[in-house]
Amino acid sequence: MEVLTLDKVSFSYNGAFAMTDISLGVKAGDFTGIIGPNGSGKSTLLKLMAGYLRPDSGRVLLAGQPVRKLERREMARRVAVVSQGVQTGFAFTVEEMVRLGRLPHLGRWSSEGPGDARAVERALALTQLEGYRTRLFSRLSGGEAQRVLVAQALAQEPEILLLDEPTTYLDMAFQQEMFTLMAQLNREGITVVAVLHDVNMAALYCKELVAIKAGKIFTIGTPDQVITRENILAVYGCSVEISKHPLVGRPQVTLLPGLPCSAD
Repeated sequence: MEVLTLDKVSFSYNGAFAMTDISLGVKAGDFTGIIGPNGSGKSTLLKLMAGYLRPDSGRVLLAGQPVRKLERREMARRVAVVSQGVQTGFAFTVEEMVRLGRLPHLGRWSSEGPGDARAVERALALTQLEGYRTRLFSRLSGGEAQRVLVAQALAQEPEILLLDEPTTYLDMAFQQEMFTLMAQLNREGITVVAVLHDVNMAALYCKELVAIKAGKIFTIGTPDQVITRENILAVYGCSVEISKHPLVGRPQVTLLPGLPCSAD
């Protein structure tokens, strides 16, 4: 069953950038990675899925219902979004930031209950932030702040998790932990869609990849189908070698020294 559907979607920013005739279905339980060069439309595609942007034409559906007709609170109960570069002018602690993820589940006059507290504690534990709960969000490093935003999304207890470059600012160890966490959540039944820059990590963890180029879907398929020399050359303009990971057999990309990359 498709939980997210884009049906012939087109979108433009005042004519400066266009996404054209995008048709894509995300099934329940998928772990989908969106890859492509800078400026190709990856983040725009994710914002269309989240309902943050309204398409100029076509439809975006959540479990068969038009996203534009859903109330924001209902959407937030089912879909959590981790965006890039979120800032706040308030002196929130880490725990307070994560608690904001429970707002879609609270009525206007209701207070938090035991279920809300459990969701917050689980989110802090999964992202290894228990020891950070009293620290100010505004004073965290980029990587620490990114983990807080993921924890906030997990506190929503969503059916679908949309992430825009979730491993930005993270060092190698935390990148691996973040991908491992996404895979764990996916095994527990959460549908995951992530915009990713690291093609090799995307190939290792994602079940399906969507390659975007110049506002259009270039190809969709399993990592083995998408990560080929021909596709990488066409999408990124890079000459590469493709090998198999020695442990899991997934495709891995090696850049060839001395050969320039251009996605033009």
